[in-house]
Amino acid sequence: MKKMIATLALSLGALVSLNSHAVIIDASTIIPDENILLNFNGLDWVYAGPIGTGEWGPGNIEAPEYRASEGWRYATAAEWALRPDWSDFIIGSASVSLDSGFSDHSVYRFASAYWSNFNHIDLSDAAEGRITNGFDIGSLEDVYETWYVRTANTANVPESSSMILFGLGMLGLFMARRKKAI
Repeated sequence: MKKMIATLALSLGALVSLNSHAVIIDASTIIPDENILLNFNGLDWVYAGPIGTGEWGPGNIEAPEYRASEGWRYATAAEWALRPDWSDFIIGSASVSLDSGFSDHSVYRFASAYWSNFNHIDLSDAAEGRITNGFDIGSLEDVYETWYVRTANTANVPESSSMILFGLGMLGLFMARRKKAI
């Protein structure tokens, strides 16, 4: 009886440890910038996971809408044509091997745990061009890697509408002061 309980406990422990890495990080937790390729041709790119959106069923990899509050979306064909190469996600001059199941965040930018129940990516697939936008470019069924985009944050450069509103406000202030002086 003790042997059976010990075996059951070991089996349960192994099952729990296998599933402990299979949790998608909640969408309320923002993906850190160091996991994103920032401002590549005016877009931020995220390496979202090692399969196509919904390839192995719900929960394996989420569509970009899962993190829409951060601005993520599918790349258009025009954007996809200007996409980065897999090697653009390398951090600095780090040496990266094309191992399947790559999971080293210190040398490579990816965010699979923020999109899926995976904590790795398959660099060999990306290096061989098996990449999808998760919607209508590339395969959604042949274990292609998924990349999403968002418009790069250019918060330090005011947009034209802000400049127009600022100008109108200054004009209004000038007119009010002029009227008061008369």
